[in-house]
Amino acid sequence: MVIEPMALVELATNPAWLVKVGDAMGTLPFPPAVVKYGHPGLMAFMILGMGLPGGVIGWLGRTNEDKKAGVKQKQLHENIMLAFWLLAFAGATGGVLSTVMQGKDILTSPHAKTAGVVLALLTANAVVAYSGFTIGGGATPEGRKQGRTLHAYLGAGTGIALLVHAGLGVANLANFS
Repeated sequence: MVIEPMALVELATNPAWLVKVGDAMGTLPFPPAVVKYGHPGLMAFMILGMGLPGGVIGWLGRTNEDKKAGVKQKQLHENIMLAFWLLAFAGATGGVLSTVMQGKDILTSPHAKTAGVVLALLTANAVVAYSGFTIGGGATPEGRKQGRTLHAYLGAGTGIALLVHAGLGVANLANFS
């Protein structure tokens, strides 16, 4: 299979339909500061207000010697992280529109690429959790324990990827005029 150079150029530019959506959104009376800082501000709030506490609560539930309290912490972790997962996809949509409205290409930025990685990791971790932790170990009690361990470390890895993503986003703010 041969990839033509022009095909790569087309991949690096925004699809025409997305430009039209961005142009239509640009006709709305959004202050420029909202277009530039709305996505990063809301995502920072989401990460600091939901992602970090949700992850910590998950670890606390995992390590809590009081099983009853640990179950409550795990339930809270599940509720917070489900909302976080949904809002992450909404945030990605907002980030794409903000980028397009600023006249930037969405696929040329490492920040955009790490967004895809973060969303994929969040989804993979949700699949592990909602499988009853049978992915990674099987349906036996020992298998579920292995599945919970996979979930915990995949979640920690997702947190690291999210920090890299956020750092690249801060770099983008400096580059966007």
